[in-house]
Amino acid sequence: MDKVSLPLPAIRCLSKEEAAQYLGIGVTLLTELEIPYIKLGRRCLYDRVDLDAWIEEYKQGEHGRAKKEATWPKPKKESTGDKILASGGLQQRSQTAKEYAKALGLKTGKMPKHC
Repeated sequence: MDKVSLPLPAIRCLSKEEAAQYLGIGVTLLTELEIPYIKLGRRCLYDRVDLDAWIEEYKQGEHGRAKKEATWPKPKKESTGDKILASGGLQQRSQTAKEYAKALGLKTGKMPKHC
């Protein structure tokens, strides 16, 4: 009889570099994201099933697309008086800083502006 060769099954466990390539990210980011892995000796292996599950969980969590579609809540009239005040501009220097410098015996003349 003729031997029929069957194709090899897809590799399920990936190295760190292969897992990063599979997700389309860098190895450093893969490490920072704390994606689950299997430790065999010194090697870290990533299971494709775990990677796919992690992606689905990530999409549903606070970082994924699902949360980006939420809109900002509208302010209540009683809390803002129906006006939202602008922020920024000149800010007064803390009087505490002047008093502290005086207590230390430092000059309390004009101080350089904050950048």
